[in-house]
Amino acid sequence: MTNVNRKMLFGIAVVGFLAFALGNPASALHDGGVAHCDACHTMHNSADNPATGTTNNLLLKGTDASSTCLNCHNGSGGYHINSTDGSGVNGGGDFYWMTKDYSVAGGWPGAPVVTYLGDDHGHNVIAADYGLLQDANPNNATAPGGTYDSSNLGCNSCHDPHGTAGGGTAADLAPISGSGSYGDPEPVDGSRLGNYRLLGDSTYAAPGGAAFPAAAPIAAASGSDGASVDYGSGMSEWCANCHGDYINDSHKHPAGDGEHLNGFGDNYNSYVATGNFTGIVDTAFDGLVPFERGVTTGGWDLDPASTVGTDASSNVMCLTCHRAHASANANAGRWDFEVELLTHSKALTSPDVTPGSAVYYKDGVVVDIATAYGEHQRSLCNKCHVQD
Repeated sequence: MTNVNRKMLFGIAVVGFLAFALGNPASALHDGGVAHCDACHTMHNSADNPATGTTNNLLLKGTDASSTCLNCHNGSGGYHINSTDGSGVNGGGDFYWMTKDYSVAGGWPGAPVVTYLGDDHGHNVIAADYGLLQDANPNNATAPGGTYDSSNLGCNSCHDPHGTAGGGTAADLAPISGSGSYGDPEPVDGSRLGNYRLLGDSTYAAPGGAAFPAAAPIAAASGSDGASVDYGSGMSEWCANCHGDYINDSHKHPAGDGEHLNGFGDNYNSYVATGNFTGIVDTAFDGLVPFERGVTTGGWDLDPASTVGTDASSNVMCLTCHRAHASANANAGRWDFEVELLTHSKALTSPDVTPGSAVYYKDGVVVDIATAYGEHQRSLCNKCHVQD
């Protein structure tokens, strides 16, 4: 083969790859349902398998399920969720922070230096190949607010790796032809869309756990990076599959379908920053404090590009305050719940955290708190509660 022919074939391959990779996000590997089998499994534990030689009764290409997921999703940018330096801005969060301990000096002369453990920054998925380990806190042997065993926690505790949605074709349902993550319309050929983000539904049982009582939530994302998400309904009920005690008690912050913002919604729409109440409903949405719109029909009735604020149907949800995976802040907080001023956030002031890390971000872009909100911005709880 001549060099010209080689270059021509290479060019065709590149164009083909880009057309595949940059097209509709639903055309990605999972395609709304199961990926091709050998993306995750190796039939004969063969030489191209990085886990060759390990005891793995699922024939996974990683030592465990989450390591297998991270074989593709490790890194930052796009659908990657485990950066090497805290630069990840995926809407779900960055598992980097689960391994990042950092220290902060006390707020007064002579105060001790306090170390904050990465273990406390989100979901402690077990991905041994990438240094992600079980939660070391004995108080978290089971999911906070629930009974799910932390020793089983992995990506597949939340995401159905086969994307069966409702039990799949084995339950006599139509095949899945597209993703349920991006607001695509329902197929007209009798096929179905998958669940949002391949989240398990009421037919799915997390490894080592019972079947989920709640259905997968309704939402629509702008792309695989989840830079912008319009949430419809069901997210808190879905989180309660494992954390049920957090939304079923009157002495805990309300969250879920029917927990309408009501008068707090008026606050949300007018609040721009501490001391600034000039907001209008058309531009009130803040990606650091998202909410559910109360849409129950499907993602096609949502718009990830919407900037519109709350109305009478809007709900507060778990992801209003928390990221799904992990963050620079304790408890996967979208902001630091433990400081008076957000510019004093521990991850912003610690010498152990690389300056410019994605401590705060929205719409896929790192946010400088002082520039975006003001030097004296207080907790973003005030977006609804206005106590600042």
